[in-house]
Amino acid sequence: MRLKSFLFIQRQAPVRMLGMLLSLGSAAWAQSARLPAELLPYQKVTVTARVTGIVEKVPVDKGSLVKEGDLLIELSAPEMKAQIAEAEARVQAVEAQKAEAEARRSAAQSTYEKLRTASATPGAVASNDVVQAAKQAEAAQALIAALEKSAGAARAQVNALKELEAYLRIAAPFSGVITERLVHPGALASPSAGGLLELEQVSRLRLVVAVPEAELKNAPRGSRVTFTVPAHAGRVFSGVIVRVPRSLDAKTRTMAVEADVDNTSGALAPGMYAEVTLPSKAK
Repeated sequence: MRLKSFLFIQRQAPVRMLGMLLSLGSAAWAQSARLPAELLPYQKVTVTARVTGIVEKVPVDKGSLVKEGDLLIELSAPEMKAQIAEAEARVQAVEAQKAEAEARRSAAQSTYEKLRTASATPGAVASNDVVQAAKQAEAAQALIAALEKSAGAARAQVNALKELEAYLRIAAPFSGVITERLVHPGALASPSAGGLLELEQVSRLRLVVAVPEAELKNAPRGSRVTFTVPAHAGRVFSGVIVRVPRSLDAKTRTMAVEADVDNTSGALAPGMYAEVTLPSKAK
């Protein structure tokens, strides 16, 4: 009897050990959740023209790395230069008229002062002459004021045209990579003609994770998550959750949580599929 009992215990030990291992494996699996995710550019913009012009230069192409302020496209608009020259000529003409009006006002003011002084002597000057001289001085002053407004408007038009001329040189709004080129030299560009280039910031990426409702407690803002991508098997990347929209998709019951990922190495690219490991908090 003792021998049989001993043999029974010996047979049961491996079974119990296997059960313990399975139990530990289940507990370890419950400690984390693996969720699908997608990498997106941190910023993305379609470059368009703000003024109408002919494309002269496109010094970049698909795949070009650019820095903020670099020239992307240069346009030409000869008619705009003609408009600026015309507006500047108008300013000069108004300034000349203003100078002439100021000379007339000085003469009218001088005549008025002399007549007013002479009118102090009875009978030397008719009172009507003094009144007429005063009105001529006032009219000359009013003309100068009107010309000043005209000159201001003309200068404002010149400045506006020069600001538009500056838009003929299209610069990169941020550092990134050109992902699409949609125009070539000789083409007509305008605000309504559509995009010219597409620019994406890839040194920093957005990791968008669809977190199920039951796992939201494990994805607070500021927490770090790890993820892998098929393009780099065996390599683990990480990001920090910074945007939690606090609104669920009614169809999938998930929330699109975003983490910022440093990609200065250039190993990752927008559009890559990722698998995120979301650690679970102990209950």
